[in-house]
Amino acid sequence: MTEQIRVPNIEQYTQEIINNELILTPKKKYITENELNMTRIANSSIIECVIKEEEQIISNKTTYRSILIDIWKYMPAQVILQTTTFNMKLTDEKGEKGYNWCNDIRMSFQCKDSKGTLKEIVNMVKVNKLNISLTIRLETGRIICFRIE
Repeated sequence: MTEQIRVPNIEQYTQEIINNELILTPKKKYITENELNMTRIANSSIIECVIKEEEQIISNKTTYRSILIDIWKYMPAQVILQTTTFNMKLTDEKGEKGYNWCNDIRMSFQCKDSKGTLKEIVNMVKVNKLNISLTIRLETGRIICFRIE
């Protein structure tokens, strides 16, 4: 084979050779928190999420609510109550005005939509000085990546 193969914008790919084949993988482009806040999250799905404190994985779930609950489980109750944007009660309010009882944190919380829950995840990641790497498929099919290190 004497043909040349040209790849424009090669810096946008990682390159590796496996079994004598060149493999190009697009590099992830991360959006800012401001861009994340302006993105329509309704009907999106999480492809991948890893929240860590150093090497300890706090959550790798793929639904907004389960990720948030994992973060709350990691936190002292007093810190949750002082820093959350969610309405919380220390009693079992299951079914009362949109509250859900969470046995893991021994509190009831009032649900929010995916956008409100994602904002709370980012808030709790910052409060706890955690790292997050998040990949989301939007309703349009577009894939976005976000991280805090």
